Amino acid sequence: MSLAFKQLRVYVRGIIVLLIAAAVALVLIYNRGNQAPVWFFGLTNAEKPVNVVWLMVCTAAGALVSWWTFRTAWRLLRDWREVRRLRTVQETEHRLKEREAAVEHREKMLQTKEGPKKPGAEEWE
Repeated sequence: MSLAFKQLRVYVRGIIVLLIAAAVALVLIYNRGNQAPVWFFGLTNAEKPVNVVWLMVCTAAGALVSWWTFRTAWRLLRDWREVRRLRTVQETEHRLKEREAAVEHREKMLQTKEGPKKPGAEEWE
């Protein structure tokens, strides 16, 4: 990417961020005097109105916390699957090593039981 294109991208993104920040600020400023009754699982008094700005801020914070929790749970699930897969691979490798050791032990036992070959046995092989 050329430098001019990167600069253009940075400026466009900066303008977009500033426009969004200005829109949020306008919404908060124009709604600072508004109030609404809110029920939230008994933590708030439904008869006493709450400032709408606080309601929006709490809703936004709740959305961010929910998104963070969802992402963390998704990563946890992915990590759990990977650990389970790695454990299966490790168990398989362990069983293969045990089998190799058993085969080597049997071969060693067969070699010691066979003993030296009799003279003239090469002729028959």
